[in-house]
Amino acid sequence: MNIITKKWIFVLVVITFIIYNITVQAANNKYENGSLPTRIVEVANAQSRLPTNKLLLPDWNQISLSQLPVINQSGAIDGSFYNQILGYDISRTWTVGMTPDEYLKLGDISEALQAEQFSLQAIADITSIDLNNITLSEFPLIEEQTLSHLAKVVPQLAQTPVKDIQPVTALLKTKGINPANLTLSQVIQQYQIGQMQLKEIDLSKFSLTSIPNLETVPIQDLTNWMNSFVKNIPGLGQVPLGLMPNPIIEIGNLVMRIDAVYGTAENHRQNTISGSDVQGFSVPCTQKDCAYVELDNLENVGAIARSYEEGKQWISGKYQEVEGGWGLLKAVNNGREPTGRLPFGKAFKVVVMEADETTDTVDTALYFRFCAWRMGCTPYFIGPIPFFSYKVNALMFVGNLDNGNEQSINTTSTPTGATREIRNNPNQNSTTSQINPCTFTSINRSITGQSFYGVNLQLLGNAIAEIESAGSGDYQAVGVYTCADNGLNCGRGLGRYQFMSYNPYAVNLIAGKPGGEEFLSQVKQGYQPTEAELFEFFPPADQDKAFMADIANKIQVTQGEIDPITGQLVTGERLIERVAQKHFGGDNSKVDANSSDAFGRLSLQDYGRNVLDLYSNNNSDNVTLTCIPSLTSRYINDK
Repeated sequence: MNIITKKWIFVLVVITFIIYNITVQAANNKYENGSLPTRIVEVANAQSRLPTNKLLLPDWNQISLSQLPVINQSGAIDGSFYNQILGYDISRTWTVGMTPDEYLKLGDISEALQAEQFSLQAIADITSIDLNNITLSEFPLIEEQTLSHLAKVVPQLAQTPVKDIQPVTALLKTKGINPANLTLSQVIQQYQIGQMQLKEIDLSKFSLTSIPNLETVPIQDLTNWMNSFVKNIPGLGQVPLGLMPNPIIEIGNLVMRIDAVYGTAENHRQNTISGSDVQGFSVPCTQKDCAYVELDNLENVGAIARSYEEGKQWISGKYQEVEGGWGLLKAVNNGREPTGRLPFGKAFKVVVMEADETTDTVDTALYFRFCAWRMGCTPYFIGPIPFFSYKVNALMFVGNLDNGNEQSINTTSTPTGATREIRNNPNQNSTTSQINPCTFTSINRSITGQSFYGVNLQLLGNAIAEIESAGSGDYQAVGVYTCADNGLNCGRGLGRYQFMSYNPYAVNLIAGKPGGEEFLSQVKQGYQPTEAELFEFFPPADQDKAFMADIANKIQVTQGEIDPITGQLVTGERLIERVAQKHFGGDNSKVDANSSDAFGRLSLQDYGRNVLDLYSNNNSDNVTLTCIPSLTSRYINDK
């Protein structure tokens, strides 16, 4: 074998090793999403040297406006200047903690979702609400309808005897009118009462179905429908966005890999794929604070096979804004919105937020807009609503690119002046942070979770998840098969918090799904679920829901117990330690016991202390933990 041949073999080995490591990293980088149901899509690329990749996307068939994460910033619009011109009240106030159905009106989402095409019956068919149990007062839009308009738009109502329309009968009695067997049409004509409205009586006494056929009327046939908040249309806030008349779907099919993450020190970036539907989606960042995510195509072999998609830059909308809005409402918010993309259509904008090069992570958020039906829309500036978080080498859905022709002439973004979020970087000195299973990283999010007996539930959840899923917050983690309580309970730890499959909160949520009981039975017998099955039967939203309910119950019970070490009630740091021990070892586990899990990596006492350290030092630069590649089991018994 000559020297040249040996050199080529060496080069091929090196390339194979690099590709292998990148493949492992990409497979191990998952979306960190704490509330949205997701679906798995297999992504293949004919030009790729990598195997098929798995992309997680929001499952819009399970996500409604009321189920989206809450908004993280309050705001208000004084629409007095526009209201008279528009015939529509654009004035709005939104506060931290509200979901989109609480501040969006039908007019805002008409262009994007066309929800006004629904009838109440169509909504009920999707959401399974019982219209007989909903009062007319829960449908405020009915108050604005005149009797003449109802007679016009509700099928057969004009020919219906008034005595069979209970709310109308009650309304007429307030005016001393007793129509006997006259129809609604005859009463309107004889007594000239066509302009009367039902808001003059107490509508809480009548169900929606007390007006025959009202449930069949398209909402858009009712007067002033566009001014109704989504929450005030019974059931509409619970309709999955993928089942709207104009459903949310992925626009295009381009998926890219996050190659690198860069912070605010960057400037003068030209190869962008972010912007707005006004300026185009290739708006350069020519000043300061050009934080961004650099994206690569899926071939993942660098300069060997460069293409148009390689090296694209999605600029952070937290630090850069662009022109947005149209029509009469274009000037709202000074005509500015965060730079970003519309990969799921016009309902909301997806924005890259904090791009942290020290941890190789990036957060994204959604921003909504307000619209006056057919007369204009504000820029997308209502947000942020937390969306997905990513790590380097994760796959990211981008949507359509336009081969470089998206950029308008002489356009650029402008800095917002936002302050950079200071994040922890436990891996700063590590050269193998991407593949080192013993590296702990903080889940860097604003902690706004609920406090319960002085314990921040979200912060405690993050601390537990960092141990249970090796710092990744991985909702797809599946633990080893184990049995507890002398063999009475057998199963596996599931998901981000390694909730045991026999935990009552998990069982209730899983068993309520089609095929859920069979799934639980299989896991009880040792079956190891696939990622797809875990997301189907115990998706992230359910994992969070079950954990919060279970941990709150543990806190409530534990804070009333006596600590055998101190002889006092369990409070403060000891409360956190003990609750963590119960999560790890079971409610009946011994306080500060030396017993361990099936792998013998942590004792019950060590587990409690580590959780407390993470909880207490979430904002500290130096958190030292015992190296635990993955805790995916529970105690077999307490010693």
